[in-house]
Amino acid sequence: MIEIEYKGEKYKRIDGRWVDAYFVVTTMPIQRELNQLYVDSIDVSLLDIATLIKEGDSFKATGDYSLAIKFYEEAIKTCDREAIGYILPRITSCYRGSHTPQKAIECFSFAKRKYGADILSPALLTSAAAAYCDLKEYENAYKCAKIAFARNEGKADENLISVFKRIDKESGERW
Repeated sequence: MIEIEYKGEKYKRIDGRWVDAYFVVTTMPIQRELNQLYVDSIDVSLLDIATLIKEGDSFKATGDYSLAIKFYEEAIKTCDREAIGYILPRITSCYRGSHTPQKAIECFSFAKRKYGADILSPALLTSAAAAYCDLKEYENAYKCAKIAFARNEGKADENLISVFKRIDKESGERW
């Protein structure tokens, strides 16, 4: 268990969230400050791929997208193709969460060019479709969503359903 002292108080990190001495989850501003203190105390470059992904997932779950991106980007530097396929939907989601949907699209496009279309999982395509919606590029959003649906054997999870609904609502067209 990780402990940090901050402003005279001790905090513990449990399941990616910081709690005080009474095991009460701290506010988001304190979460972010403690997250940064924690990250500053470790050498991210020495962590293995699994730990980098786990930490990225933990930061993503608490909405600290910038730190999640840092860990995912570090993992991508040295991981194999399979792990990249696993990380890409997560990092594109974080780019969107940090209000940089264009970076999500750039990541998506880079992966497609470098690894080929088979790296584009339904989750990654759904995330790209949502990023295209953020950019109001509904035709591209629909193309990605449609491919995600096909690659998932004609099934749509709640995220993909939300993207299809968003495309219809925001574009004013029925695709």
